[in-house]
Amino acid sequence: MNKIPVTGIALILILASCKEQANLIESASRLADMQRMLEVQKELTINSQVPIWDIFNTQLTSDERQALSFLYAYMPLSDLADYSPEFFLANVRQCLKARHEMTWGKEIPEDIFLHFVLPLRVNNENLDSFRMVMYNELRERVRGLGMAHAALEINHWCHEKVNYRPTDSRTGAPLSTVKKTFGRCGEESTFTVSAMRTVGIPARQVYTPRWAHTDDNHAWVEVWIEGKWHYLGACEPEPELNMGWFSEPSRRTMLVHTRAYGRYYGSEEVVTEADRFSELNLTAYYAPVKTIVLLIKKADGSPADNARIEFGLYNYAEFYPIATKYSNSRGIAQLTTGLGDLLVWASLDGRFSYRKLSVSETDTLVLVLSKSSQQDQQEMYDMIPPHAIQVDSRVSADQRKENDRRLALEDSIRNAYMMTFKDSTWSSELAKKLNLDTNTVQGFIAKSYGNWNEIVAYLEKNNQSHRNNLLTLAAQLSDKDFSDVTEKILTDHLRHTYDVKGVDHQQFIQYVLSPRIDMENLSPWRSFLREKMKPLEDSVKTDVSVLVQWIHENIKIDELANRHSRAPLTPVGVFNLRVADLKSRDIFFVAACRTFGIPARLNPVSRIPEYLRNGKWLRAAFSNVPDAKVVQGFLQLTHNNNRVIPRYYTHFTLGVLEDGHYKTLDFEEGLQVSDFNNIPLDTGRYLLITGNRKEDDSVLSSITYFTIKLGKTTRLLVELRENTGQLKSLGKLNLDKLQIYSLKDPQAVNLHSLTQGKNLVIVLLDPGLEPSRHVLNDLGPYVEHLNRWGSRFVFITPAEKNSPGNTLNAYTLPANHVTGVDLNNNIRMAAESLYDDNLAEKLPVVMLCDDQGNVNLLSVGYKIGIGEQLLKLAR
Repeated sequence: MNKIPVTGIALILILASCKEQANLIESASRLADMQRMLEVQKELTINSQVPIWDIFNTQLTSDERQALSFLYAYMPLSDLADYSPEFFLANVRQCLKARHEMTWGKEIPEDIFLHFVLPLRVNNENLDSFRMVMYNELRERVRGLGMAHAALEINHWCHEKVNYRPTDSRTGAPLSTVKKTFGRCGEESTFTVSAMRTVGIPARQVYTPRWAHTDDNHAWVEVWIEGKWHYLGACEPEPELNMGWFSEPSRRTMLVHTRAYGRYYGSEEVVTEADRFSELNLTAYYAPVKTIVLLIKKADGSPADNARIEFGLYNYAEFYPIATKYSNSRGIAQLTTGLGDLLVWASLDGRFSYRKLSVSETDTLVLVLSKSSQQDQQEMYDMIPPHAIQVDSRVSADQRKENDRRLALEDSIRNAYMMTFKDSTWSSELAKKLNLDTNTVQGFIAKSYGNWNEIVAYLEKNNQSHRNNLLTLAAQLSDKDFSDVTEKILTDHLRHTYDVKGVDHQQFIQYVLSPRIDMENLSPWRSFLREKMKPLEDSVKTDVSVLVQWIHENIKIDELANRHSRAPLTPVGVFNLRVADLKSRDIFFVAACRTFGIPARLNPVSRIPEYLRNGKWLRAAFSNVPDAKVVQGFLQLTHNNNRVIPRYYTHFTLGVLEDGHYKTLDFEEGLQVSDFNNIPLDTGRYLLITGNRKEDDSVLSSITYFTIKLGKTTRLLVELRENTGQLKSLGKLNLDKLQIYSLKDPQAVNLHSLTQGKNLVIVLLDPGLEPSRHVLNDLGPYVEHLNRWGSRFVFITPAEKNSPGNTLNAYTLPANHVTGVDLNNNIRMAAESLYDDNLAEKLPVVMLCDDQGNVNLLSVGYKIGIGEQLLKLAR
């Protein structure tokens, strides 16, 4: 429990003394809101088993007290639960040190500093000591530079440490990203924001939650320089600010947003306003926009107050809610968004209404909440993204050349560090020394990258005493886990797992032994729960409802207090704080069951917590519908498309109606239609969404509403809407005059000689950049079909870039392909004559032409799904 109570009066004194002694925070409205929220936070954590507020009774400077008060006033549950007050105080002191030492520190306004410099948290990453570890190195790197040049230089430093590579959705901590040298865009931007803030440069992670023109999303970084925000690609240095490969795609966004820690009083539009954070709408900085007014009415025509309004953008075969708003007492809400199409869905008290919204053609949309269910029927929607807008490059050839030189140097520095990772020969010797399976140990070490020492420590420490499950437990980790898990965590789970009798061995491994439950950061919860919850053990083993009841009585649920973090609390954090969001509570339940030797999981589709009893998965009775009363029917999907097999999250998704809106069922990405053969679903109302993205980036979509009835099988055909009409010629290439320098037979050859009477797919790319890597990745799943098609693929790099060489060996590519260099950039210039713009900064370029040079596809820049587009055109 908190040993020293901090009353509302004490909180007033904390803030009042700050106001008298310091000028870090001078805004009266902000100080008042901080006082209000500190009282809220104190009441929320009143049952905490560990001290949280004692830190304010220690010796603090006025600035330290104000900064720490700001952080704690708006701190999400995950940070309150899983990080000590001493950790945050150390980071506050480091931040204030940078503010004092950096020449621009005192020039940063109060609100900018508090929202975009002081906070550690950027996304849902695990927090670490990055600022303390990296400050001196970064300070020396920018010594003598102004803010703008310092920001550019830090991005070069970031590229020196980290490069792009796709990973899973869990966001690694900045130091772990450095350790493995790569990350997806969300991790690169989290890392880069952390680096900027470390030296006192205001920075924020900027997101488009979904693109409108392609199935993906993206994150980048904005930095505040002398009163204005500027963007840059994280770990993707350019010669100047406001440059990046995503400059042109960002002109087609429907929504660009960022999150500000704490309550926001600035001028930017707030999409979501919550007690602990504000989500800001930045779309107008990037794309043409329009403010749409929504008028929501009840069935009787009266205004619908607090109706939930989801703005659905087609992406990944669902209408993803890029923004959620709530109507005011007059039934009105509004959103500033890009000039494409959305599906708007409004609901209140189980009643709903929806309509397609073409933003460029609409000023006000009126929805009447007249439905409580939807009849079984099919609806068609053609969804059009915003038009492409060309962006001119502003840098000279010399600037580009110098930047490319630096990028190559930074690649070499990063590669030199990667050479310190342990190779297969080293890990083979380790396996031999420990008498462990060589292939298994080699795989573990290879996936650990710079974290190899932690994996080795785990194997060496436990090889003698706990050998039976030593490798089995580690095999349950995700690829990313190997790069940031610690020996302490793995040893805790290995040494404190009960042997369980009467349970299938594979179920024991997956649902008892495994430390991973969802996409949470791994933590050493098993020994802690085994000790703290020992009095419940025998009762819970007999009756799991005892655990459910204990959670009901001891863990308060607050769904708002952790929205900023979006990172679940650890099971230890839930136990100690005694407050959690639903997701963290469910993870805690599964962890407690596994601690007691009871197989448990989150259902792979519904994410409902379940436990295994007598060979049957039963739901934890947290909801109003206990497991015994769950009624189910079945769904069987079929398709008649022999060319493209529909896959989940690529061509179709399923959703269930809950409280007036449809929630996408989280089946595994990539599942085929044939995998949905009499699958059990709870009775209720559902929908099937399909989509076929055309080469012009628009989508032919359909929504089929259907019902699952008790004990009955519902059969549906998954049918993708098709293009009609003939292929259009976009122009013609003179294949006899266009040459590449072939790398297979080192010589100059013209493209016509490569056709051999077949179609050509010409891919001009820079394998070092994210958009080109997406194209290469997209071809892999369709290689078998593309091989049967028989067209010739030509992969080429610009003359001024390094040749593709061995880089392409990492990708699965069509068998009939050649690689080369674009001699004198003649192919790029030919493409430019068709596109009517300079393409040097807009790679990749993909062209499909016949053996006479007639071009039927010209894809420029960042797009996902080029493999499927080619397959559609192959017909």
